[in-house]
Amino acid sequence: MKMRVNILFIVLLVLSVQVFSSLAGRSVPRDKELKYDIKRDEIDLTPGLSIDEEPSHMEQDCIRFLIQNMPVTDHMSLRYTFLHNQAHYALKARVDNPWASAVPWDVFLNNVLPYANLDEPREDWRTSFYELFSPLVANTASTLDAATALNNKIWTLGDWNISFKAGQTPDIMSPSQVLSHGYASCTGLAIFFVDACRAVGIPARVAGIAEWTETGGNHNWVEVWHNGVWSFTEPLGFPNRPWNQTWFFPEPVRRAKLHSYAHGIYAASFNHTGHFFPLAWRDEYESTIPGYEVTKYYLDAAAEAGLVVACDDGSPLSVEVGQGRNPGPDVAQPGANDGKEQ
Repeated sequence: MKMRVNILFIVLLVLSVQVFSSLAGRSVPRDKELKYDIKRDEIDLTPGLSIDEEPSHMEQDCIRFLIQNMPVTDHMSLRYTFLHNQAHYALKARVDNPWASAVPWDVFLNNVLPYANLDEPREDWRTSFYELFSPLVANTASTLDAATALNNKIWTLGDWNISFKAGQTPDIMSPSQVLSHGYASCTGLAIFFVDACRAVGIPARVAGIAEWTETGGNHNWVEVWHNGVWSFTEPLGFPNRPWNQTWFFPEPVRRAKLHSYAHGIYAASFNHTGHFFPLAWRDEYESTIPGYEVTKYYLDAAAEAGLVVACDDGSPLSVEVGQGRNPGPDVAQPGANDGKEQ
């Protein structure tokens, strides 16, 4: 059911998809009171918000990384103040919790700092998401614990009631689009969850397959980094559902094809990899979004899961992806092609 959106939020939504250089910057209030009964029309996702200080050395390093790796279209539209704001709040989240501070710098740059995942409209979700979601992870023990806390709470925060609705990509992908409609398909929900994770310092990325081998159709989900291992889950999941237990694992994941652009499994990247994440909503899955092929990582885990029997209580035994093997670090799989079906 489509939820009511007031005039103010509609104005903000329209502004969020305009060319960023046409927007006037303004300062982020430092003393803004956090509202736990937040309404959708109180979320400001207007791009180009700026902070008052000159960038620190660490912020400059972050801005440099973004500029070096951002898509050409973003070079033409995003302003320096927008990038400065991303760096400022990403570093702010990095010092809030011990598990965030412990994330390696290269993992932070590629999986916490980026302002975008795929080809969704560019917005400044980070400022509002940081203020809203930081209290939800304040007492968590790890990146996975923190991501679980977010997945359990953000979808119904305040008057939100975000749900799944098939066939919404690419029309509903960005956070403001998800909030204004109250629903999205797998891609929009995955982007929303990854952005929520990144806003509080959790390394996260979108993963998915452009076309299931036998049944057809695409699917995207979320991976979260913890101690060198990427674990996967579904956004909008059941409360406290174990990691690496989803409807698509081990079937139909085990039928994915290694080194196949259409039928392989990929994880999105902001840093250039020499390979691309297939966009299922484009003709021939055309894409300029960097990615890693992680098919072997999932196939090995699915094969291992196939050998596991049920526990005494009848519940399945969780297999942690990457356990006992290379956990699929941020490197392209050897032999992965860069955009053509084999």
